[in-house]
Amino acid sequence: MNNLSSIFGLLGSIAAASLFFPQVFKSYKTKQTKELAWFTIIIGMFNGICWIAYGLLKLDPFIYVTNTVLFIGALLLMFLKTKYK
Repeated sequence: MNNLSSIFGLLGSIAAASLFFPQVFKSYKTKQTKELAWFTIIIGMFNGICWIAYGLLKLDPFIYVTNTVLFIGALLLMFLKTKYK
């Protein structure tokens, strides 16, 4: 049972960590970010910071590694949004 929960935890972590990357790739490819909402990017970054802190306090690498990757995706979107207004 523990092995099954680890598999689902890993799959969930991969899905969460990759949440912003399809939009990052599309924004980079099209050089268009007008449709992206600043509020969504900011919420994504805030979410990542909170979960990273929580994961570090709990010493849970599933949480802090996943959300570090998620934060990087949101940070890249912010950069692209600024660059390709």
